[in-house]
Amino acid sequence: MTQTVLLLCGGRSEEHEISLISAKCLLDALDRKKYRPLVVGISKKGVWYLEEEDSFYLGELRADRIQLNEKRPTVSIVPFCSEKGEGQLLCEGQTLTFDVVFPILHGPFGEDGTLQGLLEMLGVAYVGSGCSSSANCMDKGITKQLAQAAGVKVADYVELRSLADLGLHSKAIAQLGLPVFVKPSRMGSSVGVTKVSQASQLHAAVQSAFQFDSKVLVEKGITGREIECAVLGHTTQARVALPGEIIPNPKIGWYSYEAKYLNAEGAVTQVPAQLSETLLQKFQEITLRVFKALDCEGLARVDFFLEKDTDEIYLNEINTLPGFTPISMYPKMWEATGISYSDLITQLLELAKKRKS
Repeated sequence: MTQTVLLLCGGRSEEHEISLISAKCLLDALDRKKYRPLVVGISKKGVWYLEEEDSFYLGELRADRIQLNEKRPTVSIVPFCSEKGEGQLLCEGQTLTFDVVFPILHGPFGEDGTLQGLLEMLGVAYVGSGCSSSANCMDKGITKQLAQAAGVKVADYVELRSLADLGLHSKAIAQLGLPVFVKPSRMGSSVGVTKVSQASQLHAAVQSAFQFDSKVLVEKGITGREIECAVLGHTTQARVALPGEIIPNPKIGWYSYEAKYLNAEGAVTQVPAQLSETLLQKFQEITLRVFKALDCEGLARVDFFLEKDTDEIYLNEINTLPGFTPISMYPKMWEATGISYSDLITQLLELAKKRKS
């Protein structure tokens, strides 16, 4: 029996465009023998639109040229709890029913626990982690604290709540050395992140980061390799794919938003990463430890630094709804491990339903 998947895409975050690209790729790979898509696009202003799957976006499939089709009718969630776990939408007087939600939304208002809270109230099955886990993983500061408590190393950092804190913590920041990375605590895709190589650049970098969040991290730069790991499953039965590696273009120097989505030569990805068997197992073990410590569910991409001179592994961040674009590492790592893109989507939807039941 075919079930209906509510695919939520777009959203209010700075990663709106990436979500639209992810949604297009997911729709193309969805197993139509098992699932029928119901596409809802969320505008940057938070308006929900019922979309046609073949015309839900306008422009080209590029982060700088794609936009949501906002000429479609609006839709609202019905506060309805079905004994069967079904959800309902209302559009122009018509009720539309769905069985499971795939929120292919990245960043705030999609990946940070807010949407998950709404879905929990509705009592519907959805892909990904729950409210508290999503919120904790979205906040890089909280992620670091919980990871450290689980015995996982993180780069030294200083947390700022205002520009005034920059002066108050100047000594601690100076002890981090250079370079440092200035990051909004609750953003993804390197949005608002600046690499600071000179002390004179720090104030502007912090000021820029505060445009995206009320909490900013100044983090010690780790010289080494960028290794990413993909997790699939529930907390007690999760699996880790073969790790991948991000190799930034030396001319750019680090994996910025532009390198990820706007510059075809911004970085090279290598899947699987060339690691010794000992390091491979170590990455997978630490990945599972992080996944469990943060109480994740369904899927996550866990990013690390492998320090050049010591081979020490440092956690960078966790993404509970990682990108599903053509260049995204999460599906690439599972393909290298033996799970196709289409099968991966099916397994995630089945995990969501199993978790709900």
